[in-house]
Amino acid sequence: MTTDALIETYVADVVRRIPRRQRADVAFELRSLLQEEVAGRAADEGRPADDAMTLALLTEFGAPADVADRYRPAGFTIIRPADAPRFARIAFIGVGVQWLLTLIAVYTTPLPAGSPGSDWLSRLGTWWLSWGIGSFWWPGFLICLTIVAAWVGSRRTAAPRPTPIAVIDRDHVSRPLTILYAGLAMVGIAILLAVARLAEWAPGLPAPVLDALALDPEFLQARAPWVLLLWAATGVLGVVILIAGRWTRATRLAAVALDLAWVALLAWWVLAGPIFLTEAADTTTRGLLILLAVYPVVDAVLTLRRLTRPIPVPAT
Repeated sequence: MTTDALIETYVADVVRRIPRRQRADVAFELRSLLQEEVAGRAADEGRPADDAMTLALLTEFGAPADVADRYRPAGFTIIRPADAPRFARIAFIGVGVQWLLTLIAVYTTPLPAGSPGSDWLSRLGTWWLSWGIGSFWWPGFLICLTIVAAWVGSRRTAAPRPTPIAVIDRDHVSRPLTILYAGLAMVGIAILLAVARLAEWAPGLPAPVLDALALDPEFLQARAPWVLLLWAATGVLGVVILIAGRWTRATRLAAVALDLAWVALLAWWVLAGPIFLTEAADTTTRGLLILLAVYPVVDAVLTLRRLTRPIPVPAT
C-alpha cells in the first residue's frame, strides 16, 4: 500500500467509529495532521516518505479505536474493547459450568418408570426451560458488576496511551479463523449425514430417539442435497481466500452471492414442507433455521456496506 493509501485507510478506520455528523470534519483534520507529520519526518530524515515511516507514525499515534475515543463525545463505556474478550470468556465459561452441572443432575435424578417427563427428550425440554435458559443470569450479573466498575472508573482520569496497530489492512484474512470456520463446516456436514442415516448407523438407539430424528423423505430427496453444493462452493471460496491471505472485491462479491444463496436455501427448507416427521422436532428445527438465516443476511449487508462505503472527504 502507498503512503497516502495507508493514511486514508487509517482515517477511514477512525471515523467509522464516531458519530456520522462528525466524520467529515474529523477526517479532514486527522488526514491533514498525519500528512503534515509524515512530511515533517521525511524532511527531517532527508528522504521520501515510505510505508515503513508511515506505519511507524500511525503506530505511535494510536490504534484507530483509541483515536476515535479522543474525538468521540464523552460517554459512559461499560466494557472497554480491550476487556471484551476476557468478559466473554468469563461469561461463557460460567454458563457452560452451570449447564454441565445441571444436566448431570437432571439425568441422574431417578423418576418412576413410565411417568410423564421421564424420557430423555422430555427431561431435556424441562431442563432447557428451567436451568438452560436460567443460567443466563450469570452474564447479566457480570454486566451489572461491570456497570458499577465502569462508573467508579469514569470518575478517574487517565492519559491515553498509544497502542500498536495490529492490522491496518482491513482486507487481511486471519488464516487460523478461516481454518476454524472450515472445520465447523465439516462438523455441520457430518451432523447432517449422521442424522440422515441415523437408523442405519446406530440401530441400537432407543426408538423415541430414532423417531424424533427421522427426516422427511421428500426433504432428503429434493431439498437436503443442495446444502452440499453450497458447502462445496463456500469451501472453494475459503480455499481461495486462504491462499491469497486477503479479501478482494471479487471474493467479497462472491461471499455476498453465497450469503444470499444460503438465505434462499434456508427459506426453501422452512417454507416448502416438513423437515422432520415428528411435529415437535420439525417446529424446533424451523425456528432454529430462521435464527440461523439472520447471520448470512447480516454478513451480506455488512459486506455490501464495506464495498460501497466511500472514504470520508472534507466538507466544502
